[in-house]
Amino acid sequence: MAKMADVTEAELVYALMTTGELFGVKIPAPLPGRHNAKTRSFDYKEALDFAEEVKIARDSKRQI
Repeated sequence: MAKMADVTEAELVYALMTTGELFGVKIPAPLPGRHNAKTRSFDYKEALDFAEEVKIARDSKRQI
């Protein structure tokens, strides 16, 4: 999902562990059933929507 949103995995993990948001966009909840710290599965549609919103939010902050 980090690649989809064009951010580093470290940025995504930090946001997951702290605010739950990246550039003001709420990170979707992982799918239940996998409790592996190294991998998290997300709903594909929610991940696509999240990535698009992050790109828009990041671009708008760059213009300011």
